[in-house]
Amino acid sequence: MMDLHQAAQVSAQGVLNSMAEGLAIALFAGVLLKVLGRRNSGTKFAVWFCALLAIAALPVFSVSADRPLVSNSSAAITIPGSWALYLLGAWAFISCLALLRVGVGLWHLVSLRRSCTTVDPCELDPLLQTTVGEAQSVRLVEICVSEKLQVPTAIGFFRPAVVIPRWAMQELSTAELNAVLLHELAHLRRWDDWTNLLQKLFRAILFFHPAVWWIESKLSVEREMACDDIVLAKTDARSYAECLVLLAERNYMRRGLAMAQAAVHRAGQTARRLAQILDVDRPAATLVSKPAVALVAVFAAGCFAVAPHTPQIVAFGEKAPAAAVASVPSRRPITTTAHVEKFSAKVVPASFAVPEKPSVKRAKAAVVAPRKPIQEQQSGTPRLVQTSAPQPANDFATPRATFVVMQSQQFNESGPGGIVWTLTVWHVTIIQQDQPPTDPALRSKST
Repeated sequence: MMDLHQAAQVSAQGVLNSMAEGLAIALFAGVLLKVLGRRNSGTKFAVWFCALLAIAALPVFSVSADRPLVSNSSAAITIPGSWALYLLGAWAFISCLALLRVGVGLWHLVSLRRSCTTVDPCELDPLLQTTVGEAQSVRLVEICVSEKLQVPTAIGFFRPAVVIPRWAMQELSTAELNAVLLHELAHLRRWDDWTNLLQKLFRAILFFHPAVWWIESKLSVEREMACDDIVLAKTDARSYAECLVLLAERNYMRRGLAMAQAAVHRAGQTARRLAQILDVDRPAATLVSKPAVALVAVFAAGCFAVAPHTPQIVAFGEKAPAAAVASVPSRRPITTTAHVEKFSAKVVPASFAVPEKPSVKRAKAAVVAPRKPIQEQQSGTPRLVQTSAPQPANDFATPRATFVVMQSQQFNESGPGGIVWTLTVWHVTIIQQDQPPTDPALRSKST
């Protein structure tokens, strides 16, 4: 079962490595809309929303069982594995703050829905009754009035309603109220309440993704313009533009200078909407172009299939542990490696000459092998193996010095050309003879 550290690495690698494909999907959607020419806002919204869904799903498809969790050579950028938990903690902290903001917004909508007053449709003007009746065929919608709002708002989810400020019910004409109702009811008929919620959730979770912010700004504008197209199909463009200007003026006056930054943002969005409304060459159709959405879906599916096999941009690497090696003579420098495939040990023949003394006529150097074979090790840290030489069977043999010969080799994952370290220790036993051996075999060897 995957622990927290591994889960953090898998999540971080999946998200970071999928950012390139996400940018490619967003760029493809933008280029596609440019190539297709002038399209209605409903088609643009569907294309951008399909791209957003694909980007949100990419991290899941970018993680493959064939792709190693930790890699030190295949990725362009290698990050220490210990950073995964810190990245996961930072992402969780910022995402929770963003999600908390979304939750506060939802709570305000619930509070507003409870505090507003429901209007009986029979009390409305016949024109408004007709508009509400047409919307009831798609979703059951209530008309409410509130003094807490400054602009008309559509509240959806499980109890959809259109909330109109009380000042608007008293000061706007019937035609202007009808245009306002058409626009807000269009949001509910298009299920913009749910798509807007998903949009905000994706932005909160993928707050670090530049493509998500770019698409989110596009969706906010195209959503309003798509509802404007539905209104313009039933009303006059000039009168609808005048109604929007009037609502904007009343809203800015009532909100005051404290909301100046938000007012400037809304003013820019309103200016774009007015330019689209008054454009005589705008696309009059309100239906979504299915081929355009299908092209984005096909491109996204291709990215899903290619993502697990694309080169990694970011990977998490583990630091190689230092091997504890005793200070011994060595024929070559000793290096260490974290990944070991093969370990072998063998006895190297050696000899040692001793000067003759009056009491010693003959001497022999014998190479003593360990009693038990040295087992292959799977880790990079060698173990010290103590060996002992067998005691001579003859009484005349007296050991004077010992020196063991052992050669060890270790290879890393890269194969024969990788890092190799060799450790050599000598152990030689010198046997002094006080009298000639009686055994013919020993006499022949000692000559």
